[in-house]
Amino acid sequence: MVSRILYKQKVGQFHKKKLPKGLLNSVFSSKKVQRKFPIQAALHIVLDGALVGIVTTVAIMSTVALHSQYLWTKSFTKLETTRDLNRRLLESTSILESYLLKNQKLSRYLVPTKAEDLIYVDRPKPEETKKFFELTFKSRLIERISSFPIKSGY
Repeated sequence: MVSRILYKQKVGQFHKKKLPKGLLNSVFSSKKVQRKFPIQAALHIVLDGALVGIVTTVAIMSTVALHSQYLWTKSFTKLETTRDLNRRLLESTSILESYLLKNQKLSRYLVPTKAEDLIYVDRPKPEETKKFFELTFKSRLIERISSFPIKSGY
């Protein structure tokens, strides 16, 4: 019985096992396949890249979609809260008006109303209010002076 040494084992290094030739040639022989079928090998490389790109795109788009859905849910919750507060404000205004109508004797000036009938007016700007007040003050002063009775004689 004669033993052959395929390779020399060096001291301090690990012993490496080689794969059987048939398995090596059938599975891990991309260089050989590339030389034998270059178009098919290039097609496999392109398809592998495309699959990796598609998986990456799907992952990114899923992340964007989930984040957008989260933001939409937050905004919709805020909108619902705002609508509820607005409805409560309108109802409380209507209740206050009805209370005032019941307790005041001003029923000929005030009319009962519902929240849907209310009209909200923007607040006037301070500059315009000041100008309007000055104009009305001047006109009232002139009106007063002109309405004094005139005494005839000395």
